[in-house]
Amino acid sequence: MMFYGNPAPDAELVILYGNCQTPFLASLLAAACGDKGYLCVLNHAPPGQVAERPTPEQMQRCRVYLEQYDSQPDLPAGSDVAPDMRHYGLPLRRYLREHCPAGCPTLIFPSFVMTCMWPFASVGDPRNVPEPGYVWGRYPYGNRLALEVLARGLSGPAALDAYHRLSAERWTNPGAVLERARRKLQERDAHCDIKIADYVWANFRERHLFLSYAHVRAEAMGELAQRLFDAVQPLLGGDAGAARQRLQAAIDVLPDMDNLEDPIEPAVAEGLGLKFCEPGMRFRWYTQHWTFDEYMARYLAYDRSW
Repeated sequence: MMFYGNPAPDAELVILYGNCQTPFLASLLAAACGDKGYLCVLNHAPPGQVAERPTPEQMQRCRVYLEQYDSQPDLPAGSDVAPDMRHYGLPLRRYLREHCPAGCPTLIFPSFVMTCMWPFASVGDPRNVPEPGYVWGRYPYGNRLALEVLARGLSGPAALDAYHRLSAERWTNPGAVLERARRKLQERDAHCDIKIADYVWANFRERHLFLSYAHVRAEAMGELAQRLFDAVQPLLGGDAGAARQRLQAAIDVLPDMDNLEDPIEPAVAEGLGLKFCEPGMRFRWYTQHWTFDEYMARYLAYDRSW
């Protein structure tokens, strides 16, 4: 868990639950309305660890509960583990809901998620393991076409050529991909008290807002924080005008969520009409800056020489 704002042991708490976007939102809300404490409860943990939960005493101090929407169904009573989800939210989410004080206001806010720019994304590449300095591994974003290529025993330039042939075969209907992305944004918003789909749809082609499918630049996080602030400020009280000024000052110095930019394939960028993604564009990868082909060649080889 991460804590922001008023550290007094009897301070009223705002508890936020969600993915890796929530600490950024919590820090911004704390900058705006610092008389409250902001306890950020992550729905996941690094490999080999278990997500932390607030104590019952902390839960009793909760005055507003902010939950990031996800589509995972709740667990049946008495169940503690969902298949493949032990450390990813479900039991923890239910614990928070059940231990909030009676009558505690609850607001549901959306996650910035946009998968269409990485249509061949995959999880579970067995080569990617934690190592010193890389808690999520050297290549945390998998690619299922690359794994198909590797399964054929190819390597070097032949592997990269095979990847591009597979991609050309599979990337056949960008319009349908875009329509699914638009529908998912709208469906997610329909479950939330705070909305963000309009902002995403209006801007994602023009500006490089998404570093990866769920990591965004500071400007996007600032937009969601402002919308969340508008919804929660009446519940927190205080001088709304002064709080908004403090919020904007914090947004102005907020860093991007990550130092990784999941490279976007040129053919995908062209098909989706991504105006920011120019030919030969280099993407930040830890301390490196690679084109898509440079990145894919290294990923196929699981190159660790950098």
